[in-house]
Amino acid sequence: MTGRARLLAFLALGGAALWVLVLGVKSFVFAPLRSVDEQIEQLQGKLEAAAKDRASFLADEVHLRALVPRTFGTSPDTASAEVGSTLTGHILRVGLRESDFTRIPIGERRLPGAVEIGWTVQGEGALNRIVDLLYLLEADPRLHRIDGLVLSAGSKGDRVRARFRFMTLLLNPPPPPGDQAPLSPATLDGGDRGLYAGIVRRDLLRPYVPRRETPSSPIPPDAGSPPAEPSVSDPYLNLDDLRVVSLSSWGNGPEVHVRDTRAERLQVLRPGDELGDVRIVAVDYRPMPMADRGGLLSYSRVILRSHEALFAVECGQTLGQKRALTTDELPPSMR
Repeated sequence: MTGRARLLAFLALGGAALWVLVLGVKSFVFAPLRSVDEQIEQLQGKLEAAAKDRASFLADEVHLRALVPRTFGTSPDTASAEVGSTLTGHILRVGLRESDFTRIPIGERRLPGAVEIGWTVQGEGALNRIVDLLYLLEADPRLHRIDGLVLSAGSKGDRVRARFRFMTLLLNPPPPPGDQAPLSPATLDGGDRGLYAGIVRRDLLRPYVPRRETPSSPIPPDAGSPPAEPSVSDPYLNLDDLRVVSLSSWGNGPEVHVRDTRAERLQVLRPGDELGDVRIVAVDYRPMPMADRGGLLSYSRVILRSHEALFAVECGQTLGQKRALTTDELPPSMR
């Protein structure tokens, strides 16, 4: 072996040894450093999360301190008594009779960091006073919510029955109270009270009374005999005044209840009867989509024949709103 070859061999062996040395140093020195860097990143993430939790805790503590004056008390017994006294006070304040209302306490419900209590209230009175009561309860500055409100007709035509649950929260354990000005009680003079006036104006629970049209030149009836009611086959009946109010089916077959809104009378008809120039053919009880109702289903309709064409009238529509039927829309027995 020449000297040059021997030199190249020593250089190759030296380079290989140096590479092995570098790998060894990297394994024994840099690998632990990488693990330390990962631990540092994890600790930094935990510190940032802890800082966020602390900031959230401090903000929640400030919020809870501000809520303490808005609670009805610190213990369930005292708070329940305070809620009952508030309900009675508002009932008398709006002019309702206390004897017309029942108030039943609701059991406690444990929540994380709080206790929920409340009362079930039921009673009746004039609609405007019921609305005043709901407004005062809703505008009360203390922690509360009105749940399950139901309004229905009362024992008399001008009375409304109300049923609802008045709920409130107690903080458990209660934080130290913060500095806050005394709460102002709710009054009926508040600016939001006008938003409730539409409920009284609409009076949705009032029985429907059709509007009477007074003729411009009324003709006095004959004193000798009362005016005769129009026959169901009278060709001069206005179909827009005849509204289908029921499509019941009994033992003797389907019945079509038609209300004449002008004459204020109800007629019970069956297939085969005639109304003016239309004839009742059948009652279809198949679920079908209603026209121009966005996919809503209709579960009953009356089928009429007029001038050799077939029409359908949905329950609740007038006969003047009849729509023509295609062959595919007819019941199988009529195709």
